[in-house]
Amino acid sequence: MYIDLKDGNQIPIIEIAEIEYVPGPMQISRDNTYRRTYVGVNARGRDVESVVKDIQQKLDEELDLPSGYYITYGGEFENLQSAKDRLIIVVPIALFLIFILLYFALKSFSQSLMIYIAIPLAAIGGVFALWLRDMPFSISAGVGFIVLFGVAVLNGLVLINRFNSLKEEGVISIKDRIFKGTKERIRPIMLTATTDIFGFLPMAFSTSAGAEVQQPLATVVIGGMLTATLLTLVVLPVLYTFIEKRRERKEQNKIGSFNPQALTTILILGFMLGGTASASAQRAVEGRAQQSQAPVQDLIAKDSITPITLSRAVEIAKENYPVLKASQLEIERQNALTGNAYDYGSTQVFTGGEEVADGQGIYTLIGIGQQNIDLLGIGAKKRLQQQRIQLAETALDLSEIQIEREVKKAWSEAFQAKKKFVLYRELDSIYDQFAQSVELNYEVEAISRLEYAAARNQALQINNKFQQAETDYFIALQKLNLWLTPDAMYGVSDELGASEISILESNNTLNDHPELSLSRKRIDEAQASYDAARANLLPQFNLQGGLQRVNGDSGFYTYQAGITVPLFSGPDRSRAKAAKLDAQIAETNAAYKQRELQSEYTQAMQNYVRWRDTWFFYKTEALPLAIDQRKGALLAYKEGALDYAAFTQIIRDAIQTEMDALDALDNYLIALFELQYFQN
Repeated sequence: MYIDLKDGNQIPIIEIAEIEYVPGPMQISRDNTYRRTYVGVNARGRDVESVVKDIQQKLDEELDLPSGYYITYGGEFENLQSAKDRLIIVVPIALFLIFILLYFALKSFSQSLMIYIAIPLAAIGGVFALWLRDMPFSISAGVGFIVLFGVAVLNGLVLINRFNSLKEEGVISIKDRIFKGTKERIRPIMLTATTDIFGFLPMAFSTSAGAEVQQPLATVVIGGMLTATLLTLVVLPVLYTFIEKRRERKEQNKIGSFNPQALTTILILGFMLGGTASASAQRAVEGRAQQSQAPVQDLIAKDSITPITLSRAVEIAKENYPVLKASQLEIERQNALTGNAYDYGSTQVFTGGEEVADGQGIYTLIGIGQQNIDLLGIGAKKRLQQQRIQLAETALDLSEIQIEREVKKAWSEAFQAKKKFVLYRELDSIYDQFAQSVELNYEVEAISRLEYAAARNQALQINNKFQQAETDYFIALQKLNLWLTPDAMYGVSDELGASEISILESNNTLNDHPELSLSRKRIDEAQASYDAARANLLPQFNLQGGLQRVNGDSGFYTYQAGITVPLFSGPDRSRAKAAKLDAQIAETNAAYKQRELQSEYTQAMQNYVRWRDTWFFYKTEALPLAIDQRKGALLAYKEGALDYAAFTQIIRDAIQTEMDALDALDNYLIALFELQYFQN
């Protein structure tokens, strides 16, 4: 190798340099333009962090690096440091979220903080378990602590939540709450702890691949659950007692700190200001009353209620109510099961051989058989299915008249509520005029302030009852519409049609009533079930045929015909005996149902006659007089023919009579609909 000089000549490099072979790196690595070399160490039997600390101490004492050189520690140690940095952020966030969720669950800062104490109690056990097994803190141990904190808080929440529920149930004594709640919750708490402990035991003593990750996590959870469970059952009740007693003392202090002198002063000021403020206060009450009734009126108007007669309501309910649709589907289902009566057994396709040796013998090339053909049981099973169809049809008839009765009662309730609503609306109008007359008489000093206040109070009470009647009417409409279509809002008509409140004038002995028909159909169905069960004891037929080859020659046939006789069929005989007993039970129930229905019909007839006479009395005699009283009382009061006391008494008697008439109408309609149910 030559080197060029300035004058253009060349000289060999050996003249100016010494060349020799020495050891050197076979690869030069760079990181961020800096040369870098690696020294790898595998730690065994110790944790990585303690090994790195020993290396750092050794190098700091004995190694002097030249200028520009420095040492970094990477690999697992670098990952460990990075994970620690993340845990410093993640763990506080997890603890904060646990506290927030506790507060949302309990709505109490003190109780949330009290349950939060389970976290240090659990951490004590986790740290002690790591120390006992001589394990350093690692990432898996940190994850174990996070898991442990959640389970420990859960146990505390279960316990405190039961204490609070007992308090809401009326258990006043803190001691009783603690003993009863701890007794009820100790089982789920102990089961949770033991499940976690035994579940993590295999991981804690694992020696397979990945044991260095599993052991710290499992050790932390096991140790923490031991201390958290035991200390939770001891520490939490003590803290709960302390906090609850402190809360009770605060409440007692608040009650006890009320100043009687202040109460006296307030009462005196109230009496002094009462004379001038009563009229304005009453007007404010009236304003609030009008505002409170507005939403119900708006709701009724918004729903665009369509009046509906009683008969039309029954028709709509029968067309759309789900129970009737289900009963109709049951009839279709029983009709679909009619084919079960024809049981032709199971088909068998087979092949086989007999006396086969050296290619000789009898070979069945293909055979077809039909096993367990139940020809003798077809009639009994067919009759059973027919009885079930009739039973479903009778159940549909019964459901129809039952729904008809309930719809009529719901319509009657809405009808009565509407009548009360209209009545109180008229009374509210009367008392509004009465209040104006009273206010005028009070201004000219024709009546005393006591009479004025009493009259205003009566007007406000009537207004309040008017609002209640309006709400009751709307609720009754909601109940009625549950039986009708969901896409419309129906009301009730103003009057009842004569055909809708008529009864059948006949000597009905209830023999055709669906309830009795259903009982008789059940007897028939039970008897048919008994016949079908006995049919299972009859022989069944078997048929079989096939093509055969005998000693290599084809053209042979085979057939078999036989019967299957259930000589030792214990289950079928037991089912037959049970079916016979079911038939006897159905007969007994039918006899009782007939007596019961006859008794109920007699009571319904007597109840109907009583309320019919009562309603006709109110309708023809008492109710017209009460209406005249109500209408004439206000006019008489305005003209001075009646004083306040007489007017109030007349109106009160008229209102009571009209309310009694409405109650009599409601009871009459209910008795009528009950009687129609029996006479349907």
